[in-house]
Amino acid sequence: MTKTHDPIVFAVPGDLHLTEPGLENYRVAQWMVEELNNLIRPDFVQFIGDNVQDATEGQFRIFNEIREQLRAPHYALVGDHDIKDDPEANGFREHFAETYGSTSLRGFRFVRLNTQQAKPVGLNSSQVDWFRHELDAAASSDERVLVFQHNYPYQIWEDFSGPGIDEWRAIIQTQRINAFVCGHTHYWQVANDGRNVYVATRSIGDPEGGPPGYCIGYVHGEDLAFTYRSVQDVGPVVLITHPCDLLLATRPSHIVMGCDTIRVRIWANESVVDIRGSIDNSLSFPLISVGNGDWVAPLPGDQLEKGEHTLRVEVAVSTGENKRQEIQFMVDATGRYTAVPDARPRVMRTEFC
Repeated sequence: MTKTHDPIVFAVPGDLHLTEPGLENYRVAQWMVEELNNLIRPDFVQFIGDNVQDATEGQFRIFNEIREQLRAPHYALVGDHDIKDDPEANGFREHFAETYGSTSLRGFRFVRLNTQQAKPVGLNSSQVDWFRHELDAAASSDERVLVFQHNYPYQIWEDFSGPGIDEWRAIIQTQRINAFVCGHTHYWQVANDGRNVYVATRSIGDPEGGPPGYCIGYVHGEDLAFTYRSVQDVGPVVLITHPCDLLLATRPSHIVMGCDTIRVRIWANESVVDIRGSIDNSLSFPLISVGNGDWVAPLPGDQLEKGEHTLRVEVAVSTGENKRQEIQFMVDATGRYTAVPDARPRVMRTEFC
């Protein structure tokens, strides 16, 4: 499928664990809403679960107050804290919607799973059948698929097993899914199992491994990119959207096979003074604006040796709060590529399971 649609940008706040106003996680949630409304302006926002701490009526009302400030469409997943003492998720349904569903947008189908139908994680047979049908329907409609679910399959010190999980694994190993975006871990990590990409966004409530914030996702045809924006970050957001970060590359279409184009998306409230790129620490080159926050430059893939290369992009803005991003990408003129399983950052311990 060619890129006949505009890119899609979505935001995924980490687990909020809301209890009462005035606490740090409430403040960060308010900051997140302000940034999404006035800086990122995503196509939609996906709350990833554990939106509240104890599933009380008052906590759900606080979450409603937060999410209703968003200008973008938004959806919510069920986390284990959202069904405390309420395994049927009746309170969640009363305040939000059904616990799983899907949305089609510009050539993508975004599937939302409820992985909390059994403890500690699981899906009932009806949802498994629905999931299989959704992927078949997406394939028939020539839609790419991205899945949101609360539980991260590769969380350290936690088994991803339970009713329906074997069936879930069989489905995702036989269907093409662009990425899974998850919560629950409290830490930020991106993983590649050799076939699928998994992203775990850091919690806003009780964050681990760094400051709280939200994940930004970008999809456009075969292009897939993610970055993390923390409450401590100021200035612009810089995201290299093409070529594909090697950690996100799962198929030959994700590698550079010849002359190509560097693409970068910038979100900034300041004026962009300069944006320059460099490959493997070579002389820098300018990127030019093509509108809508997108900047481009030629990528001389035909002049690069087969193998791994580094692309760095640096952005200067009028306030001096400059930013940069660096990725590794793969070049092979033959188009042959087999993904090597990896994860970043390495996480060897956690306080939350």
